[in-house]
Amino acid sequence: MRVRTALQRKHSTDEAVRALPYSAMAWSYDHAIGLPFFWQHRRAFEMVVRRHGVRFHSAVDLGCGTGLFACYLSRCWGVPVIGVDRAEEMLKVARCNCRAPNVHFIRQDIRELRLPCPVDLATCNFDTLNHLVGNGDLPRVFARVHASLNPGGHFFFDMVTPANPWQEGFVQVRRFRQASCLITQRIRWSPRLQLLTAEVVHQWPAPRPAILELHRERAYPPEQLNRWLTNAGFVVREVIDAMTLRMPRVQPIRMIVLAKK
Repeated sequence: MRVRTALQRKHSTDEAVRALPYSAMAWSYDHAIGLPFFWQHRRAFEMVVRRHGVRFHSAVDLGCGTGLFACYLSRCWGVPVIGVDRAEEMLKVARCNCRAPNVHFIRQDIRELRLPCPVDLATCNFDTLNHLVGNGDLPRVFARVHASLNPGGHFFFDMVTPANPWQEGFVQVRRFRQASCLITQRIRWSPRLQLLTAEVVHQWPAPRPAILELHRERAYPPEQLNRWLTNAGFVVREVIDAMTLRMPRVQPIRMIVLAKK
């Protein structure tokens, strides 16, 4: 029975229809990933902002996804917010989730970031920057964010580092249901390439075909990030371990950074 189930699963994956990242996943994202990350990053953000006395009257949330953090900034801090994402399906969910009059969502690739006006704060959460896997992508984004901030503005973001303990070839599998859809996520880590790859398969009852999304993320060492931030004109004010919310003693798997223009 186990062999037949595995073969059936492989067969359905092989026949799955390819889709752009965060297209089919958009409507299940909050249930699967978004909400747990949101609460974790909200706690970290409030702690870091309070500790450094960060004040802001406008903000942009880069890679805003379903709009959770953009909506939070608007409702809890009372500031106008711009949400930026390149996935149209995620922006559709964001516009449904957040109808606040002072939150505006725009579709852009953050490597080409151009805001209608400068802002005091830029946030970028939930692995957004790790999705930039091309050579020169991250320094380019840092330069664009710096140009989009008012003098003295702050940049708050998270980043996955190469400290992942998984061995080459290890696969982490997660399964969960959203209504009638079974979603299977298979994540692989390559220490040699410093790349995370994820296959996300959405399966519905027949005859609806399965949908496959492929995601790639690059892990970046902290010293490299620090150099690129400095070159862009930022001063790093704090780095904390995203899990413990404390200053890391060793390189954390995920870190949170506050930098100032």
